[in-house]
This record gives sequence, structure tokens and C-alpha cells, in this order.
Amino acid sequence: MIVTGSTGFIGKALCQELRKRAVEVIGIDRITGQEASSISEYLKSGDVDCVFHLAAQTSVFNDDLMQIRKDNIDTFMIVVDACERYHVKLVYASSSTANPCNTTSMYGISKHFDEQYASIYCKNATGVRLHNVYGPNPRNRTLLWYLLNRDKVKLYNYGQNIRCFTYIDDVVEGLIYAVGCKKSLINVANVQPVTVMYFANLVKYYKNVDIELIGEKRDFDNLEQSVNNSIYLVPLSYTSVENGIKKIFTKRRKDS
Repeated sequence: MIVTGSTGFIGKALCQELRKRAVEVIGIDRITGQEASSISEYLKSGDVDCVFHLAAQTSVFNDDLMQIRKDNIDTFMIVVDACERYHVKLVYASSSTANPCNTTSMYGISKHFDEQYASIYCKNATGVRLHNVYGPNPRNRTLLWYLLNRDKVKLYNYGQNIRCFTYIDDVVEGLIYAVGCKKSLINVANVQPVTVMYFANLVKYYKNVDIELIGEKRDFDNLEQSVNNSIYLVPLSYTSVENGIKKIFTKRRKDS
């Protein structure tokens, strides 16, 4: 199997779990000198069963619109077309921001486009809508990263933004589930909406962090990131945010 974005937060966790299951994994990542746009070179042999396409620009606050278009749309189209041409299963990471009521930025627009394109041009593609993924060693400059690595953190909109935080282990299980799934789009989400303030206070229970509440709403932010319940939800025993944060600090203590 191929995993694009293999050194990223989700990609690394997925590769580790696949290898733990004795699955041969080829990692493709810009950081290690490979581009997802060269995917056809890996599929020509006919030895690849599935492509997990995770490589993308990932932030709603990213204002480099051309780079988002290049990576999230142009490269995505190349990956989709290659998987269709070589009859390879495609599992790709979509986002809660693809839900039109959640779309506030070029990032969300690109993910919505991806869902539409794959559903039309790749018969064997499954998009996995991921919702606010978190876990140990989080992606830089995400909320959890700031909470773990800073002594003082600002929460905008007085910390009242609502999110469905989904633990990384559940996300990996959901992506693997998608390999055998015939649906074009599925949800992987812990449907336990909580405020950002609640999430931050869970972290604060384990780590001393000064939380500053700011009334301002940031551009491109969404006050409530909802889950589209008409899309199939992968049936997992989703980790509660309380247990997820506890797991993170248990792991940190073991690693220290």
C-alpha cells in the first residue's frame, strides 16, 4: 500500500499501524523528496492494492491560495486519475470543512472539490471526512500543539467555538476501514461536540497553561464545526475527549 503525506501527523500514525499489521507500506512525502504527483510511477507495476492519499495543505488559515490549489486540487486530480487508470483502490482524507455549512476558506473549498471530483472520476474511491484530529505529537500550530508547547494560549470567541475532536487512533482505524468500503464518502468523527474552552481545560488539568479568552473571531474560523449526519459514520468505539487527553499525558509520562 502507498501512503502519501507519510511523514505527517496522520500519515505517520497510519504507516506505523499498517506495518504493525505486517502490511508493506511505501511512504511518499515531499519532506523525503517524493511528490504525490509522481504516483503513476509507483502504480505501473500493478503491485499496489491501495493508495491512502493524505498529502495536502491542511489549515483553514493558510492564505497561500495558489499552493492550496496546487497541492489540494491539481495534485489530487493526478492521484485520482492514476488510481482510476490502474484500477487501484483510493482512500483519501477529506475534512469536516468540506461540509458546505462549515466551509469558510480555500482549504474547505478544495476539500469539497476533491469529494465531488473523486465521486465522479474514480469508481473505487472512498473519501474519509475527518473531524479535528488530535493526539500525541500533534501537528505544529494546531490548538493542542499550542496547549502542549506554550505557557500562555489565546482562545478566540471566548473559547466558545464548538468542535468534534477525534482521536488519532480512531482516525487510523477509520482510514483502514475505508479500504474495504464501497461508499464514496464516509465520516470518521467523535460526535461529542465540545467547546474549545472545554478541550483546553482538559489539557490544563494535566499541564499548567494560562488560557487567555479573546472576544475576537478570527477570519476564516467557523464558530460551530458540524457533522453531516446524512453521511455514513464509521461504527467505532470513539475515544471521548476526556480519555483522549488522558492518553496523551499517559504517553508523555512514559516517554519522558
